[in-house]
Amino acid sequence: MGFWNKKMVDERVYNAQNKIYREIYILTMIIVIVSIVVKFYRFGVSMESVATEMIILIGASLYYGFRSSQLGVFSDEVELHDANSKFSYSTKQLILGVGFGLVIALFMGINSAYQYADSSSQAIEYFFVVFIVSLIIYVPLYLLLLFAAFKSALNKSQKVNSKMLEEDDDEAGRNQ
Repeated sequence: MGFWNKKMVDERVYNAQNKIYREIYILTMIIVIVSIVVKFYRFGVSMESVATEMIILIGASLYYGFRSSQLGVFSDEVELHDANSKFSYSTKQLILGVGFGLVIALFMGINSAYQYADSSSQAIEYFFVVFIVSLIIYVPLYLLLLFAAFKSALNKSQKVNSKMLEEDDDEAGRNQ
């Protein structure tokens, strides 16, 4: 049960603690993003200067996805999201994959035009060539990665939920 054995806790206190942890998480992510922007502004666009921040952003996202699917919460989140939202969770994953691919392609195109071109016409040519090639590479890559991660997490979460339901049914059958 978690990192430490937990004793009985008042539900109101537990919910307040979770709310505080959520706020701390959001504050940490905002600080990390501001740090990335400041470092890009001060030191130029280089991944070496923001490696720690990228590890924090990606690591926190991966940890949340892994733990929520392992605890069986992810499939419930998707079900609640799909019931309350205009767009399904999978549609948002699709849009996110295209968006990530587009942002990476824009970054690569701008970086290429800025660093390697000698004239403005050459910069435009480099931008479009690198942008289109990056778009062809990164959009399908991010779509595939996000879709595979989404399906994998959903399947794992559904298996955990069905296993928990079977255990509850077995326990209820023994008590009768």
